[in-house]
Amino acid sequence: MDEAEALCDEVLTWLAASYRSWLFYCERDVVWTVQQQFITTIGARHLPYHVSNDYPMLPGNRRSLSADLALVGTTGVVAAIEFKYEPSHRRDDILPGKFPVVAWPDVVRDTERLPQFFAAHPSLYVAYAIFIDEGGSFCHRPPPPHSAWRHWQHGQHVLLTRIHRHV
Repeated sequence: MDEAEALCDEVLTWLAASYRSWLFYCERDVVWTVQQQFITTIGARHLPYHVSNDYPMLPGNRRSLSADLALVGTTGVVAAIEFKYEPSHRRDDILPGKFPVVAWPDVVRDTERLPQFFAAHPSLYVAYAIFIDEGGSFCHRPPPPHSAWRHWQHGQHVLLTRIHRHV
């Protein structure tokens, strides 16, 4: 397994294990938390990467053409991660009118963009689309290609898409 992928998997495993330590309200909260863990891990190990948010992956000016997080090495971006987050609809600290936060077509669109990232970035080794469905509101839907529903230890439903560069 590539070092960048191993680092991504480690940070995502950390997120799954520590999920109940955090209180997320929106996708950006998840992205910030994961970005901080990448920064901490990279710094502690003196790894040859930096993590960037809203990294432009595809040509154009729209933010939708960026990855939420990119792991960048000396050769360019080596890993990209897209996030979506749907808080539990049973939470009493979020107004019911705010739900749903995520539209299912947007989740699918994130998974469909991953192959385009590889075409635009020859250095890219692995790309992820991660949808945290905190309360299981979407987990009855069939996963898109290259995706699978996972259940984290604290009961969250997570749609994980991971695509590698074909060598």
